[in-house]
Amino acid sequence: MKKLLTRPISPAASFLTSLVTVILLLLLWEMIAHSVPTSPLRQSPIVPPIEFIFGESLLGMSDYWKFPFWAPVPEMGGEQTYRGAFLALGFHSLATLLRVVVGLVLGGLAGTGLGLLVSVSKSCRAAVAGPLHLVRMCPLLALIPLFQYWFGANNVGAVIYIAYGVGVFYFVSTINAVQNIPVKFIEAAKTFGATQVGVYRHVVMPGILPELFSSIHVTMALAWTAAIGAEYIGVDNGIGRMIIWADFFSHTGRMMLVTCVIVFFILASMHVCRRIERRLLSWMPNRPH
Repeated sequence: MKKLLTRPISPAASFLTSLVTVILLLLLWEMIAHSVPTSPLRQSPIVPPIEFIFGESLLGMSDYWKFPFWAPVPEMGGEQTYRGAFLALGFHSLATLLRVVVGLVLGGLAGTGLGLLVSVSKSCRAAVAGPLHLVRMCPLLALIPLFQYWFGANNVGAVIYIAYGVGVFYFVSTINAVQNIPVKFIEAAKTFGATQVGVYRHVVMPGILPELFSSIHVTMALAWTAAIGAEYIGVDNGIGRMIIWADFFSHTGRMMLVTCVIVFFILASMHVCRRIERRLLSWMPNRPH
């Protein structure tokens, strides 16, 4: 029994298990979609089946294409087209993606930088402990109206909101990562004559990278969640705005389609992050080179 529990699972078997699980979940979704009561609204089934999501709902996404070139604009009397649907999805996804990337970079740099500064001394960590816990307990979605008043209902407000959401997480993670570095490593560096800057450069920074990458995997989903929330601030484009439009007309199929797009971007972001992690942490034992 012990050998069975410790035997590693091959990548092929792991992939096959995941694939079977996804197929079973899709079949379960279809069974529920075709068994629940129908909605009184023709275009809004309570649980939209897969063929409805990627058929009629996908075609309806062309309603969100606003530019009079490359595809007809239904808002101006043009017909719905799949080309317009994919153009609309691409345009609004790109708008959200840019906000997520800029927010992640700004929040990551600010949170990590402040965490390193605070970690310089125990007195600094003690001074920020109380306010830090208060900031962590503030519900992120509840701050949306405040960011709208403070920074405006525009891209700047949305990006700052995303940066704040992930920055707080990086700030806490950086402090914890620095505290988890074994003291003997720092003492050994000082014994060989390393200055405070040298200790941070050659010991602290490499030492906190593994734990920071664990935080990055978590903040990928958090950043996309914050981006969708940020687009409720009032920006006029983005996949979060598409959900608002779909919700206004109770288009459940379109809401599910946009949700699938968001899940795809989160998975793609995490895949890119893992590739970067393998490259930067190839020096660690048991890490693939």
